[in-house]
Order: sequence, then C-alpha cells, then structure tokens
Amino acid sequence: GLEESMLETVIPRGEGDRVMVVLGEHAGRVGRILEREPERSRVLVQLEREAGRVVQLDYDAVCHYVGGHEDD
Repeated sequence: GLEESMLETVIPRGEGDRVMVVLGEHAGRVGRILEREPERSRVLVQLEREAGRVVQLDYDAVCHYVGGHEDD
C-alpha cells in the first residue's frame, strides 16, 4: 500500500552521474548531470544522442539511471 506522496525522488550525488528523464518532452532519454540546484530542486542535464543538448529539469522529472548506453 504505497502512495506516490510517500515517495521521494533520489538524485545521484556525483557530477557526471547518469539519469533518465521520466517526465516531459524528453521522457525516456538518458543524460549526465552537469549541475545541481538543490535550493530550486532542479538539475542541469546534458542529454546523450542529442549532440550535447543541455536541459534544466525538476528533480521529479529524472531518476538515477544504472542501465547501459542508449546505443546498446
């Protein structure tokens, strides 16, 4: 009996750690953390396979990613 309100988003701590976008127009894409903004609950992510495109996302829009590369 878990409810969504009982969960908390966990963002990897290391610079360069990989995340997957789970919400919004970039959902399903994998990228690397460039910078965190904990005071605004946002993260700057460089997306893989998009020629270095960088997007700013809310913590709730990403999750820690431990899978292979998108090209695998």
